[in-house]
Amino acid sequence: MDTALDGRPRRVHGIQRFVAVLAALATLPALVLGFDAGLGGLFLATALPVAAPLLLLRHPRAFGWTCALLGLALAVWGFVGAMGGMFFFLPSAVLLMIAPAVGPR
Repeated sequence: MDTALDGRPRRVHGIQRFVAVLAALATLPALVLGFDAGLGGLFLATALPVAAPLLLLRHPRAFGWTCALLGLALAVWGFVGAMGGMFFFLPSAVLLMIAPAVGPR
């Protein structure tokens, strides 16, 4: 197992990575609907940060905080922008919020 000197893991567990990838993929239907409705730029700006945790796979603590904060922000944005169709991002928000908690650790 790949661990640091203090015993903490150096990498995010595979299940956590899988849930983060699912969260990123869950934005695709919302993007398709957003581009079809003429709000593609706003939907794209909402979906791009969802992939940020995938850049932090070697830093588990940063991965966890990024997932939690982005999930919370996306959930709030989904409720605030519900009339504009932003509620389609709520599944991604839920997946991002649970991503740090899944896994055997």
